[in-house]
Amino acid sequence: MPLFENKKIVISGGPGSGKTTLVNLLRNRGYKCVDEFSRTLIENAQKKGENNIFNTQPLYFSKEVWKVRKKQYEKYISGINKTQNLYVFFDRALHDVVAYLDYIGVSYDPHQFDPSAFPYDMAMLLPPWEAIYTKDNERKEDFEEAEKLYFYIKKTYQKYNIPIVEIPFESPEARISTLLDYLNHG
Repeated sequence: MPLFENKKIVISGGPGSGKTTLVNLLRNRGYKCVDEFSRTLIENAQKKGENNIFNTQPLYFSKEVWKVRKKQYEKYISGINKTQNLYVFFDRALHDVVAYLDYIGVSYDPHQFDPSAFPYDMAMLLPPWEAIYTKDNERKEDFEEAEKLYFYIKKTYQKYNIPIVEIPFESPEARISTLLDYLNHG
């Protein structure tokens, strides 16, 4: 029997570390996965002429991401124990919103952005990996910024007592094997 069962697992890390690739591979293997929302928000803002909405309107952006991630969390946890899914994998979590705001040093209401009511069973963190890092239309940070963001993300998960496992630099398939081996055997 797996070590973890019917659990909420976050896959997080700095920008460009391979999170979405792993989530897509897990989905292809039949696991329940919850997609990242911020890219959709960024793309929609770009269509309206806003090149970098997080930098120009960080609180608005964060509120919108928070709202959707909260709905995703509530939707998937309400049925988690009623399904045969061993895990639900989240591509980022509410905690990441706090980490990004802390990283840029924007003042915010800690009651409005309080992830303590949204526990996850584990955070699988992907450290920055320069060999796979690329910028694109939605990812504006350079690699040095991605490294700093990773520090804030890890610190935030630690602050809220979410157990962390760092996934090493390996091929996507090897990373999935490492992740699933850990979940199944500890």
